[in-house]
Amino acid sequence: MEKTDEKNKLYCRNCGSEITKNADFCEVCGSPKESREIKYVKSRGGGNSVGKAIAIIFGGFFILIAIPILFGGGALMGVTDIFDQGGGYIGVNHIDLQTSTQMLVVKEMEIHIDDFDNTNNLRRSSIPASIWEPSVGDLVTIKIKAESNTGDDVFIGIIKASDGYDVLGNYAYEQITQYRMEDTRERYPTIEYRYHPGDTLELMPSDLNIWVEQVNGSGEQTLTWSPEIGDYWVVIMNADGSSNVNIDTGVALRMPILGFIGKGLFLGGFVLLAFGVAIVYFGAIRPR
Repeated sequence: MEKTDEKNKLYCRNCGSEITKNADFCEVCGSPKESREIKYVKSRGGGNSVGKAIAIIFGGFFILIAIPILFGGGALMGVTDIFDQGGGYIGVNHIDLQTSTQMLVVKEMEIHIDDFDNTNNLRRSSIPASIWEPSVGDLVTIKIKAESNTGDDVFIGIIKASDGYDVLGNYAYEQITQYRMEDTRERYPTIEYRYHPGDTLELMPSDLNIWVEQVNGSGEQTLTWSPEIGDYWVVIMNADGSSNVNIDTGVALRMPILGFIGKGLFLGGFVLLAFGVAIVYFGAIRPR
């Protein structure tokens, strides 16, 4: 008990005399009794202002990068869905083409892909052959369909541009110079032609030994071609070589990597966006 009473005694900080517990002043020197209070203040901040600023800058940077990547991937996926032709092909069908000449020609169709040389193989500076050694045909496949609107047999051929100028350059044909569709729902796009004057071809197109790829027959004909590096013409004719070609066509392209690119961009953009939002939230918004 004595120890407890000793602890509860108060002494004047000025003269050292004992002060009565309920007294406000020292009875000896008259100095006021002093008392100390410790106050604990809860922090209301979420970190210092510099840390918040850094979080906002870095988080905002990732968000700004993520948005165009996310929309780009989504747009690419949307395009492939809209123009899906099945079997991994994307393209358009039911394009009406016609000419009073013997030939409809599309030129120059240039097949040039970065990192591939003229032998259609990857350059040595690209992906090591031990990992992957594709040819151009492994990455791109082209499908061209044609059916006569007048019941004639149809011919579709692919020819190297150099042979096109040398062999067909002296004959009359109609060149398709522009294809434009303002609305994908349109049945009849805007197509521009350029007439090339010349002689009349006296042979059937299948008799010419110049074609890289060809197909002909009655009804709808489909030419599937895995291209190589180079410049080419697409030639569509009546199979008997007669004038007045009037056909319904379709063109499709298969690039397996295209779907992976769209999905990869979309997923990568989503991850970057989530990362940026997390930095801003945990670094500058969430209270501590």
